[in-house]
Amino acid sequence: MHFCTPFFNFANMKKFELINYLQNFVTEDRLKTFNKVLSQRTRYLTVALEDIYQPHNASAVLRSMDCFGVQDAHIIENQNEYRVNPDVALGASKWINLHYYNKRSDNSLEAIEHLKKKGYRIVSTTPHSHEVELEEFDLEKGPFVLFFGTELTGLTANVLDNSDEFLKIPMYGFTESFNISVSAAVILHHLSWKLRKSDVCWELSEEEKIDLKFEWLKKSVKRSNLLIDKFLSQRTNL
Repeated sequence: MHFCTPFFNFANMKKFELINYLQNFVTEDRLKTFNKVLSQRTRYLTVALEDIYQPHNASAVLRSMDCFGVQDAHIIENQNEYRVNPDVALGASKWINLHYYNKRSDNSLEAIEHLKKKGYRIVSTTPHSHEVELEEFDLEKGPFVLFFGTELTGLTANVLDNSDEFLKIPMYGFTESFNISVSAAVILHHLSWKLRKSDVCWELSEEEKIDLKFEWLKKSVKRSNLLIDKFLSQRTNL
């Protein structure tokens, strides 16, 4: 995994040309918003959601991720299907990447294996004998993925047994836990703020920005596929 590495793949030159073409079909304000948001997006911090089935909570987490600049959500479906409530998400799922794990008997292990190969630390958000409080979490040890489980049962034993670290939110009242959407919002707010204040290279690479901008433009422009086909056809005939 590479962060803050100036890199451009010249094989993507065609995509760069397509971006310049599609930009003609959106407003200047929309382009400025894209560039502003891309400058604050990160994959250094990411989120995994295990068997979250309540549409309100599932959607609220996506909304918080978008608000705090976290680009990827890893959706684990073991027993429950992940459903998004558009009235709560307010379009957040349009701007972040959703990666689903639902093909195996234990999709949690598949997600963990995949994320570890990409260099992520597996961090379970749950009270544990070796947990670290939110304010003390070490960002500089490397990229990390925050695992959240259901409110009723929490994270499964497979996730807990394969976690590298454990994180909890300090609380001072009678209630022992927040619901998942509140927990995610609190943790993402603090860690994304702390990340941007640190010396860690958390930004997207230039190639990642180009890829995302292309996808966002396609979603923003009506009949973008037809326009792209027309552009490529004209380019071939030159």
